[in-house]
Amino acid sequence: MASSELRDHPSIAEERLNRDFVTAFARGLEVIQSFGAENRAMTLSQVAERTGIDRAVARRLLLTLVELGFARLHERRFELTTRVLRLAYSFLSSAGLGASLQPFLDEFARSIGETVSLAVLDDAEVVFVARSDIPGRRLSYVVTTGMRLPAFSSASGRMLLAHKPRAEVERLLSRTRIIRYTRHTIMLKREILSLIADSKAKGYCINHEELEDGLVSVSVPVFNRGGLVVATLNASTSSARANRERLAGEFVSKLKGMAGELSAMLP
Repeated sequence: MASSELRDHPSIAEERLNRDFVTAFARGLEVIQSFGAENRAMTLSQVAERTGIDRAVARRLLLTLVELGFARLHERRFELTTRVLRLAYSFLSSAGLGASLQPFLDEFARSIGETVSLAVLDDAEVVFVARSDIPGRRLSYVVTTGMRLPAFSSASGRMLLAHKPRAEVERLLSRTRIIRYTRHTIMLKREILSLIADSKAKGYCINHEELEDGLVSVSVPVFNRGGLVVATLNASTSSARANRERLAGEFVSKLKGMAGELSAMLP
């Protein structure tokens, strides 16, 4: 083979790179990342423009996301659904990030003297992906990593649902069975929807003994750099140690400060 032919011929490394790199997958991720706080719903043209992807390709990618349940199409505008948070769960629950978050959660738990946890939404449940306890101050209702709780009856779940379109929340609630855990558990769906809306307005959600007698908790949202809520930071304690005023005041203030620090660690 002539020297000029050798120069023009792609190297083995380049050929392997071309084989290993899946362009369609990379473009699909670009489409997902194009959505954000200021671009929650976009037309096909807007997505193509923001990503630099050909309209025809962008259309196929968007419709694939719709078919898989990661996006919806309404009046010619696409928007992401809560199923995208499953990607966040996979990321947040990975060992590497869990290890990097743990020192922050441990320090925060010590600073407020209570159990703290990080949770994400998965359909009608919340999944706890990290937690930290105070030695000697464990609650009877112990939250463990990987544990699931009903979204509509927990502070973390309601806070996460508060950042979803109301129509989507209503659809999810219509096919969810509400279980009574204590005499305080709110069973009426219209009251649950009202609490979710109130959580969005206040920026925090308090659960008062709905999952277990004597157990109270408060959650605040954790945003990623794109402005989307991907998790909640939660503090749990005994009703004997914290009343509603303390939860809504001291606890919420500290939780929001810590949530801001965690947001800086998320993509």
